[in-house]
Amino acid sequence: MKKLLSIMSMVACLMLPSSAQEKLKVGGTEREYKIYVPKDLGAKRPLLISCHGMNQDAAYQMGMLDIQSVADTAKFVTVFPEGISKSWDITGNRDINFMLAIIDEMVEKYDIDRGRVYLSGFSMGGMFTYHAMNKIADRIAAFAPISGYPMGGATASPNVRPIPIIHTHGTSDDVVTFSNVQKNLNVWIKHNGCPETAEVTKRYRNAAHITRHVWGPGNDDVEVVLMEMANKGHWISNDNGVKTGDEIWRFCSRYSIEAADPVEKPQILPNERFASLEEAEGKTFAIVNEAEGKALFGSDAQNLGYEDYSTAFDDNNSGYLFRLEQSDVAGGYLLRLITPDNQEYNIWGKPGYLNAQPLETGWCCFILGLTKGNGEDFENGAVWNIDYTDGKGFTLKNVGTGKYLKDAGNANHDEPTYFSFCTLATTTAINDITITKPHNSVLYDLLGRRVDESTLRPGIYIKDGRKVVKKK
Repeated sequence: MKKLLSIMSMVACLMLPSSAQEKLKVGGTEREYKIYVPKDLGAKRPLLISCHGMNQDAAYQMGMLDIQSVADTAKFVTVFPEGISKSWDITGNRDINFMLAIIDEMVEKYDIDRGRVYLSGFSMGGMFTYHAMNKIADRIAAFAPISGYPMGGATASPNVRPIPIIHTHGTSDDVVTFSNVQKNLNVWIKHNGCPETAEVTKRYRNAAHITRHVWGPGNDDVEVVLMEMANKGHWISNDNGVKTGDEIWRFCSRYSIEAADPVEKPQILPNERFASLEEAEGKTFAIVNEAEGKALFGSDAQNLGYEDYSTAFDDNNSGYLFRLEQSDVAGGYLLRLITPDNQEYNIWGKPGYLNAQPLETGWCCFILGLTKGNGEDFENGAVWNIDYTDGKGFTLKNVGTGKYLKDAGNANHDEPTYFSFCTLATTTAINDITITKPHNSVLYDLLGRRVDESTLRPGIYIKDGRKVVKKK
């Protein structure tokens, strides 16, 4: 009956056009997106994901791209994701996981074709699109960055397949300049095995401002295309009868990939918990908030990150393990970041310690050593008073600010947050559980180990085949 109701709901969704703001849980974080679904969509239709620029949002991107009429005719779903703090993670996996979750959600809700999923983005969204080329080319059939590219220069992983790219950019862009577009495209032109010389069409589709450059075909018949928009700035151009969204669709719709349903990957989860500072000394450990299912880690640009386990415990991060070191301040500790390959994290040859910032700033970071000249912004910003409370966990109080750490933000909280210092273990996710003794109310952790309910820590457990969340 439940399956029948789900099918009936899907059919109803496919019959009428809709545009709505939706929510989606990714790891431990609730994310949002806008979606446009044309009337009479049908089954196994394509999906276009379009990411906004920095300090913009999904609604603005939806209005700028103005692709609804194209979607109505061609029958494809368009999703406009919301970035956290109106920006995108262009070095790690936080938003890569968001894109993958969107794809799965669209398959479930609208039966979209996994082999015809396309990714686009404007400005920082375009930078993220390039980032995704090296991450999920097995899930995205074609890429369409607009007015954005990696500011440090594009890279192409040798393990990535040849990928189709259409890049749109205004020559008068004074935010992400046009002058650097070609050198970024050259990386992928070479990677794709495309001809070095492009076929050039001026006054493309009778639009005097557009010159279209095509490198191809390359390996697997892919092309790299540059839409050069003369005298256009840092915006999405829809002038003289040529709409950027339409051109993206014309290009992307030529491509598809063999994309099977994803295989669930093993998870890295908290394992052995330390119950005192003495137990933790001399060892490496993760710092996790089991009540929220999140962990601290070294993110991009030397910053502290705080995300769900799958994002935090990723080998592409600077590190997600820590080690205690004694400080010169009585009773104070330093937290040294350890890389995924179990090496000490260094910044320009200086040790990387977790450092709070002055109270007026909004984040924590990893500094270059322990002097102000090397990055410590104020006295004792890298020194922590760490206490353990039975049944709750460890608290981190910064000596410099005199306040507690709660997440990746600054240590500026009056009330303590309790963390577990723990080792990690790899396991597969729990899918279906068969209950042989339904009245045996034994509690298990996510590694399948029996636990004592009277000494339970905050976290997620399994009891009688159901998920149990202990928050406090």
